[in-house]
Amino acid sequence: MHISSKDFLLNNKILGHIAFLILGCLAVIFYLERTIFVDPAYAAFNITYYKNFVSEAGRYAAVLPQALPLLAISLHLPLKIVLCLYSLSFILLYYLIFLIIAYWFKNDTLTLAVPLVLMLGIKYSFFWISTETHQTLVYSLLFVGFLFYSLGFKPGIISNFKKILVASAILLLCFFTHPVSLFTVLFILGYVMIDQKLWKKPIMYFLGVLIVTIAIIKVLTAQTNGYEGYIFQGFLAFFEKIGYWKSSESFIFLTKKVYSLYLFSSLIFIATVVYYAIKKQYLKLAYYVLAILTFLLIIFATFDVWFLQFIEEKNFMPLNIFLLVPFLKDVVFSSNRLNLAKQFFLILLFTISVANVVSASSFYKDRLAYISSLINQTKRFPEKKFIISEKLIDRSRLEVPWSLGPETLLLSSLKSPDSSRSIFILESNVTLNPEIDLKDSLRFLCTSWAQNLEVNKMDKQYYNLDNSSFRIITINDLYHGVRKIGYVDLFNDPSMVHPGSHYEQDSSGNEYYVLTDEYSPGFYGKFTEMTSEENVYLSATVRVFPLEGIDPKALNLVISREQGSKIFDYYMSYSDKAGPLKPNFWNTLTVSGVVRSTDKNDLLKIYVWNPGKKKVRMDDLVIYYDVNQSY
Repeated sequence: MHISSKDFLLNNKILGHIAFLILGCLAVIFYLERTIFVDPAYAAFNITYYKNFVSEAGRYAAVLPQALPLLAISLHLPLKIVLCLYSLSFILLYYLIFLIIAYWFKNDTLTLAVPLVLMLGIKYSFFWISTETHQTLVYSLLFVGFLFYSLGFKPGIISNFKKILVASAILLLCFFTHPVSLFTVLFILGYVMIDQKLWKKPIMYFLGVLIVTIAIIKVLTAQTNGYEGYIFQGFLAFFEKIGYWKSSESFIFLTKKVYSLYLFSSLIFIATVVYYAIKKQYLKLAYYVLAILTFLLIIFATFDVWFLQFIEEKNFMPLNIFLLVPFLKDVVFSSNRLNLAKQFFLILLFTISVANVVSASSFYKDRLAYISSLINQTKRFPEKKFIISEKLIDRSRLEVPWSLGPETLLLSSLKSPDSSRSIFILESNVTLNPEIDLKDSLRFLCTSWAQNLEVNKMDKQYYNLDNSSFRIITINDLYHGVRKIGYVDLFNDPSMVHPGSHYEQDSSGNEYYVLTDEYSPGFYGKFTEMTSEENVYLSATVRVFPLEGIDPKALNLVISREQGSKIFDYYMSYSDKAGPLKPNFWNTLTVSGVVRSTDKNDLLKIYVWNPGKKKVRMDDLVIYYDVNQSY
């Protein structure tokens, strides 16, 4: 049967199949970037360790994508296949929902909503596959699809029972995947009531009561010290925080991205508002705008601290339900006018979203390369289990450090179990369990909250950490090149005049430098003026002679890499000092830290910070660095 190009472009089912084929290809191509990353890596390790479904925070329905990798494990397939199937399984689950909406519910209007809800306003979050938000949004589309489908049921008690039974099952699926579904399904229920004028249908009110009841149960049963408990506390404090919404980091993120990442979202919102106004559908218009503004205020108040970009994107993803359902149903497919132009808009939206994902993949590829370099650093040691301080890692590449344990184990084991290595990051706010013996060959440190896993319970077809104690990686293990002098100031030139400081003479007529300002002379320049290397271990020492009493934490030698008002690396000497500074005695301040820079505009500042503007003699400021050639 011949189909014209116009008919092809206007066929939502065909376009949906193509969209999911593209998403499936992306999931396979970037399977390492999507699985060896923070929560997905932790989930993938847990699946191979426990060989069972693993749920977090009571989100039991979110385990469905784990079925395929568990099947692969039972068939003893290689780890690469397990991870690839884990990445692909999410897309296959979403594709199944697409098929149900398209062919069972026969809702051509909402068919394209499934791939679009996963891609609108998305770039980095595409790689955060195990976040349950993605799943609950697709289940929310299943809910709205069923509500429209059930309108064709014959009236009667049996039909109503079927409606309640199926709708309740979908709602439970939504809520036990992610609690944010409260907002999406409530919006959908209200929208369908307005759209179909179902004011007199008791079943709609029953579903509304059911939604609220499930939400209350979720709040009451959530562990107060757990993740969901923390989120619920933020939501319950909404009215306390709402007055500060303009200072919310979520608000700042949205406003910065409104003309880039959220350009299509903005256009969809404007087009829908204009359409409702022209059609004089004022009730829908008021409901639509009020629902979106309320949800945004909840996001601004609940997520009012800085999160990383992939998390911020995820937080705003539920907005796609508010935007796409009315836009597709009322604006795009309500009439046949300009059908081709509207379809081109949707295709362009999806195409640019795919381009955004491909662009973001470079960050995740670089991240994997860095993790590989850390693994390679450990291969010269006989041990297979390592502990490394947070200060020694590149936080710009490991923005979420807690997951390095499972990430390094998975990545190192792809070649064979005998190549397994694991590196546990000891973060500044984390302490090792005092019961852990670092010589214990049977212990595995996975994350800060999972420090007591057992090596002998690991599947030997994937991992082999047997007979290995822990090795603490030191700075000398990483930076073992030739030490180079980068800067010296002996303060022996009285002709050099610095603001807030001067030279004085001692009883022998010798001149010495005296600091009386908050900031001393030092190195203030571009990082490239210090070294052409991108990755160095900087150290600095200076001798100080307090001429008056001074708090030991109020005189510090500082290393800072910054650009504008943003500080990337910052180290101070006081945390390494033992005991107070002795007045009228020479003391040596020392500071060191790993500094990495790939931006030629990065500034490097190394100086003595004297916030109390005490009178202090200074001498012999020396800055030197070691280079790690392997990064």
